[in-house]
Amino acid sequence: MLAVITGASRGIGESYAKQLAGRGYDLLLVARDAERLERVARSVRAAHPVAAETLALDLAWSDAAERLYSEVRLRGTAVDVLVNNAGFGLYGDFQALPMPRIEEMVRLHIMTLVKTVRLFLPDMLARRSGAMINVASTAGLRPLPYLALYAATKAFMISFGEAVAMEARPYGVLIQTCCPGQTATEFHQTAGVKPHRSPGGCQTADAVVAESLAALAGQGRFVVTGWRNRIVAQVQRFLPRQVVLSAAARFLKP
Repeated sequence: MLAVITGASRGIGESYAKQLAGRGYDLLLVARDAERLERVARSVRAAHPVAAETLALDLAWSDAAERLYSEVRLRGTAVDVLVNNAGFGLYGDFQALPMPRIEEMVRLHIMTLVKTVRLFLPDMLARRSGAMINVASTAGLRPLPYLALYAATKAFMISFGEAVAMEARPYGVLIQTCCPGQTATEFHQTAGVKPHRSPGGCQTADAVVAESLAALAGQGRFVVTGWRNRIVAQVQRFLPRQVVLSAAARFLKP
């Protein structure tokens, strides 16, 4: 069994690597940072009797999905689980965000995701087996001022993932959209988000991945991780949209 994990050099991606290895999957770990990827691979190999290979690749490149698919095909092994986890945040007034980073986020969160799913899905459909996990975010469940583009791209991931999951369902292929809330990783530091306490609390990466994989085993196609996040998501559905937007703006304002 082979699992391909993007964004695998740290955080949630690293946890997927360790937990899938614990379930007996060989791994292909993908991210930009070759040194950190190899550290994760060594850790996995030391703890589990599985193969763990690495592929240093910037998934924001315009041809990243094609490169990834080509590398997997060269290995001649079918992909049983594909985890699309690579991503990053951009925080602040949208008008002040640098255009190169805006374009990078749109390519990574939308175009690379879409092309990766499009490339790998036909093989799974033909075999009538396989699973994909698209790591979105609770940020995609509502607009977020000062995280406007990040939330919008995650909203796209949620809509796209749920729709394609229904198309793949008759073939026995499972596509899960996983929506973590605030998670104890380097994400907020990298994005420059100010320290704050999320109303949904903060989970560890290991807890997020454990819920995702448990849901996958139960054929769960959509999962919001963390019981507090699930409560917040449900409550927000019944509040006036302007109330939610105003509260988010006050909460996140730089």
